[in-house]
Amino acid sequence: MIAATVAFLVAALWTLQYTTRALRPRPSVSLLLFAALLLVHVAPMLIYLHVTGPDTFIYEAALAPVDAEPVKARVLWALTWMFVSLMVGAGFARLIAPRSWVRAQWAASRPAPRHVASVYRASSALRIVLWLVAASMLAVILIEDQPAKILNYFASGESELEKLLLRSEDGGTRFYIYNVFLYSVAPFLVMVLWCMRRAHPKDHELGALFACFFVLVVVGKLGTLSKAPPVIFLLQLALLYLLLKGKALSWWPLTKLLLLALALFAVMVKLTIPEIELSAVLQFLYYRVFDIPNEVVLEYFAAFPRVLRHGWEYGIFGPLSRSANELMLPNYSVVAELTRDSLDSTSNVMFVGDAWAEYAWPGVVFSSFAAGLLVRSIDLYSLRKGFTDESACLVAGCAFGVVTMLSTALSTALVTGGLILIPMASWLFARRSRRTRAAVASTLSRST
Repeated sequence: MIAATVAFLVAALWTLQYTTRALRPRPSVSLLLFAALLLVHVAPMLIYLHVTGPDTFIYEAALAPVDAEPVKARVLWALTWMFVSLMVGAGFARLIAPRSWVRAQWAASRPAPRHVASVYRASSALRIVLWLVAASMLAVILIEDQPAKILNYFASGESELEKLLLRSEDGGTRFYIYNVFLYSVAPFLVMVLWCMRRAHPKDHELGALFACFFVLVVVGKLGTLSKAPPVIFLLQLALLYLLLKGKALSWWPLTKLLLLALALFAVMVKLTIPEIELSAVLQFLYYRVFDIPNEVVLEYFAAFPRVLRHGWEYGIFGPLSRSANELMLPNYSVVAELTRDSLDSTSNVMFVGDAWAEYAWPGVVFSSFAAGLLVRSIDLYSLRKGFTDESACLVAGCAFGVVTMLSTALSTALVTGGLILIPMASWLFARRSRRTRAAVASTLSRST
């Protein structure tokens, strides 16, 4: 346990040094991921394992069937390999990227000019498509009567437990494509429309499209009947605003963003549980943001492989290693049943925990390497023309993908989190004319 703790702290300090030296001052998706992991899974993990976790129900239930000390050491070793593999993956992305992207990324890391170049276009065909998409979103909202559900959820005087049951029954949507679009691509479109409206203030149709998508996304996020989605969306817009100001990253803007996040989450908790006191709100937020993510990681590493089998045999060769009638349940349900004795609950874990459950140590290393490679590739792609409004939208839009990786599998972050869909959507809106490239090149040269 001591060796695991020392290795974990060394890896965390190395990652912190890499984050502050290699990823600053220009905000990026890599910076968001590395900073979030350091914030949530370093000091809070040690505090949970030694202070807040012991004597709690989940902690004791998870460790009851196993030897506690080796499990806790295994968690710390896994996080150690995660940090190292993330940095290796991020470095490999620079090796395989086009040289022009790397040069543009280096130039964009210097202080940006006051004017952020605009590369997004709004052709007539794209506008027609956007209006059709907006109409489709509105149809889903009306079919599911989401405004009435939202009003009933927030205006009713029901208890926290009753609202939890209501959210499990009525929250979200039964339309999968709408759900994926709402969580990642739709907020990104709001950002793109904001930037295009900013570049063309006299274009009233762009203003109408922006207002329409903003309202539809807010209603859709509230329709999940969950606190996080609407707050994360507003924080993404706040991050976009900071990025479009074109200033180098410093601790003060980050502090303001964290304070805004705290205020928004506190408001959502108060709306959901009106009788709760402010001190209890702060305790709840700490528990939800820091304790639960580390608690679930411990659950997974305690469950696999001592109690539950790794998922190797459920892949290509699954039919050869299990009976045809064997029931397959997702890991988040199986782990929850093991520790809480109920399939009604779920244990959604970060991408490393999910990779451990499926593929043991190779999963931990490879998923972390792939995550570092992916987010750094998005950074290099977004800065290929210098720091533009496309760069800002990609960073703010993919911030949800980072949040998704912190709570679910890497594969989920690719689609539902938008880490693949958002760059594809951005490519559709970006100008590719020679005139635009020349303007961006001029902006880039002035920044260097």
